[in-house]
Amino acid sequence: MKYINVAINLPVKNLFKQFTYAVPPQLDHVDVGWRVVVPFGYQTVEGFVTSLAAAAPAEYECKEILATLDTRPWFDAEMLATANWLSEYYLCSPAEAMRLFIPGKTSIKRQAVYNDEGKLIAYDYENKLKIKTRICFVVTKAGREALVAYNKRLRAQMHALEVLAEAERPLSGEELASVQVSAATLRILCEKGWSERSEQRVLRNSYANRTELKESLHLTDEQRQAVEAIGSAITEPHQETFLLQGITGSGKTEVYLRAAAQAMEAGKQVLLLVPEIALTAQIVKRFQAWFGDEVAVAHSKLSQNERADVWYKMRTNSAKLLIGVRSAVFAPFSDLGLIIIDEEHESSYKQDERPNYHARTVALKRAQLSGIPVVLGSATPDLESFYKARQGTYTHLRLLQRANGSMLPHVEIADMRLELQRGNKSVLSAALNDALLQTAVQGEQAIVLLNRRGFSTFVMCRDCGESIVCPHCAVALVYHSAGEAMRCHYCGNTAPIPDECPNCHSRRIRFFGTGTQKAEAEIAELPEIRILRMDQDSTVKKFAHEDILKSFSSGEYNVLLGTQMVAKGHDIPNVTLVGILSADSTLNLPDFRASERTFALLTQAAGRAGRGDRAGHVVLQTYDPDNPVIKLAATQDYDAFAASELEIRQELGYPPYTEILKITVLDKEEVRGSSLAQRIVNFLQTLQLEHPEQELLVLGPFPAIVAKVRDLYRMNILVKCPQMELVKRALWNSEFKECRNVFFDVDPVSVV
Repeated sequence: MKYINVAINLPVKNLFKQFTYAVPPQLDHVDVGWRVVVPFGYQTVEGFVTSLAAAAPAEYECKEILATLDTRPWFDAEMLATANWLSEYYLCSPAEAMRLFIPGKTSIKRQAVYNDEGKLIAYDYENKLKIKTRICFVVTKAGREALVAYNKRLRAQMHALEVLAEAERPLSGEELASVQVSAATLRILCEKGWSERSEQRVLRNSYANRTELKESLHLTDEQRQAVEAIGSAITEPHQETFLLQGITGSGKTEVYLRAAAQAMEAGKQVLLLVPEIALTAQIVKRFQAWFGDEVAVAHSKLSQNERADVWYKMRTNSAKLLIGVRSAVFAPFSDLGLIIIDEEHESSYKQDERPNYHARTVALKRAQLSGIPVVLGSATPDLESFYKARQGTYTHLRLLQRANGSMLPHVEIADMRLELQRGNKSVLSAALNDALLQTAVQGEQAIVLLNRRGFSTFVMCRDCGESIVCPHCAVALVYHSAGEAMRCHYCGNTAPIPDECPNCHSRRIRFFGTGTQKAEAEIAELPEIRILRMDQDSTVKKFAHEDILKSFSSGEYNVLLGTQMVAKGHDIPNVTLVGILSADSTLNLPDFRASERTFALLTQAAGRAGRGDRAGHVVLQTYDPDNPVIKLAATQDYDAFAASELEIRQELGYPPYTEILKITVLDKEEVRGSSLAQRIVNFLQTLQLEHPEQELLVLGPFPAIVAKVRDLYRMNILVKCPQMELVKRALWNSEFKECRNVFFDVDPVSVV
């Protein structure tokens, strides 16, 4: 009997153990990498075969696997190696790592089976992934002979045979009906043996028929040099990481297109990662114009079945180029030859749920295992990437000029302290107000960035100062005018607007701060303004991002207001003005990356202006106009910012000069959670004493900046170490690894 070890795919974080199963003779082909259906207790679950076992286990009864979920192994050698690395690097179970590679958290749906007395006896299952098929027809040899003989009395049948004979592929009933071939005629052809019918898989494509004409631009010298450098790593395949640093509007996408074309001409597949679903529409159009049906798209708004079809295209080489958000990094490829990561600095590449992987880190690992190049593109690179380029670990490619020869926009800093002194209580400074009016009169367009959703940021009692907070989270509720309700942006809890203060019962309740809905209402009052809002509330529906951008690009609206998603990647020639409200809102967060995030967001937002043949203008509103980060963002001087910030990072011992691990303990009881967190700190401090040469630093425990979410108190511990392997190994072998309420965030993008 053959035995295999299986990682059980259940939604639990502490199931690190793998279980041995017997393989029945009819499934003897099952080996490492297969997905199988196995009995587990009283359940029927999906499992991943991780290795072969020498014998049956002595400590428990060895059950047989029930079935397979595919006709071939799901995981190839590279995917298995990546999953094993991911489990060790991010301190998660093998099953947690492996389920990232499948389209959906599980591929089977369990169903309870009851006896006649209503007693549960077992769980049955069905495959959640539904393959879409259609009936197709082909002409047979006998049919071709009948067509040569041609019987004029069978005109309809002869016509059908002509259509089938001319086709180079099987034709569906719908396709044949469109050329006047009826179902009755097809039935007769099959009865005579002149045609054969078969069932063929239909691959869903939400982006079908969305192509535009191919636009091939003349490369600048800088772009050409970048394409040649990347091309050398494609034509003579080897692992090399390129940091493509280009100012906004310098034509990084054109470099991506040329590099992708070279890889595809060499018979290779390409993965292009983008940070936001909002960015997929415009970049997909450009790539589809070049490569047509060779392009597949994956993002969070696709259904599980649509995602499964995308994964099938890449695995079977039916598509050559995959564009997707961070989860696309786990797609199965037939022959991957190039990975491109656009806006590589974006924090949205980091998964905020366990396992807390970073798509860029995973992509670099897959590239290393496959021996292929990676292109990291950004106008404001992640400081760790920039440091590696400066050290020579990455090949640094720079685009210092805009591709169309235009200048970077003029940036005007509006001091909101002076605006208040002058009696201006609007969300708009006088400068931005005037600029919006002028832009509308001239028939041009503007983008306004405000990084807050909702109508007002918080609601407060003017008598006692009490804010209206979420009963489940330690955070203020945000007022949303749509639905006249208050909403928690952490747990989604909604509550009606109170008539009186819950603390002192005063009726003097006031709305404070500004959200996108309030800003929208105020800007809409300006003459000639036709405003459109894009934030999480307005983009719930599938393709909502694309529809909003299409309406704006067409000129139907002349102002686009939104959160971060309006600041990145959009290339709309008629946008000549960008307004940035509350430019310093994220600057003073207690996080070592606050300055970097602020600089990147302001620079990216400013870069949306003046990308056509008209000069761009940016109004940057702030209460801290003398802050060096604000000033450097206004001049878009990345190198000066990076030099200053890296010096601070080195002094304080932050990445890239050290590695960080954030440990979070969650508990319904604050005291119990704090006690467990302190035990972890004691464990790490003992490790610190045993290895003084490691420069290990343990900070905490301390409450998270939002100390309670969904009724769970959150305690954080920060660990700093130049090489984190010792700490990871110690935690892997500790009791804390399998604690359900302990979470490890390796290389966190935020320490709060």
